[in-house]
Amino acid sequence: MARVSQEKKEEIRRSIIHAAVEMFSEKGFESTTMKQIAREVGIGDATIYKYFPSKDKLIFAFYSLRAEQAVETFSQESGLEEHSLQEKLQLLIDIYLESLLPDREFVADSLQMIMQSPSVLFEDVTPVRKEFVGLIHDMFTEAEQLGEIEKSPFTAYTAKLTNDFILAILLYWIKDDSDEFSNTTQLVDMSLSLGIEILKTGIVSKMTDLVSFFVKAHLFKFMGSSFLNKMVVAKSFSP
Repeated sequence: MARVSQEKKEEIRRSIIHAAVEMFSEKGFESTTMKQIAREVGIGDATIYKYFPSKDKLIFAFYSLRAEQAVETFSQESGLEEHSLQEKLQLLIDIYLESLLPDREFVADSLQMIMQSPSVLFEDVTPVRKEFVGLIHDMFTEAEQLGEIEKSPFTAYTAKLTNDFILAILLYWIKDDSDEFSNTTQLVDMSLSLGIEILKTGIVSKMTDLVSFFVKAHLFKFMGSSFLNKMVVAKSFSP
């Protein structure tokens, strides 16, 4: 029996995801079975479980695939080196939302399911986080090196926070009924402008220094008091 190449496996995997999204949208999540999806793709009933153990995994695979495609499309954009940090983040969000637009109804329904199971969300959405956080972290690091924003010891955390911001924008976009999603565009623009201005001031690093100062000051004060108390006690017992 001939082995299936990795390229063919990826092709089948994507076909399963696309078929599942179409069937979930047409029949509903509960009414669609794994067997039906497998037959739609043209693979064996048991074969589909080698790719996805459940329908829930298919939903998260959809978001992971769209995230991978968004990162790939973003990386292929010309003239990225001439873009500011804000422009790059705006572009990434635009590309991601654009990739989800054809399946917007499915996105709305699936996100509602995901948000009802937050423990599942944080466990299974990791591939999406890895795709975006790595790219966003690189953006911040490059911006720091270029002097566009102040260097911060919390760059990794800021990247994760920005990824969560993209999820919030996605949830807003789903409900946005303005022309060409102009309200979402305005929200992203204002939010990113504010965020970048905060990063430019270096206030995060300054807050870190302030907290560090207080911790050290009180620590040394505590250590000093303990040391003096020990000296007094030792002296009182000395002959």
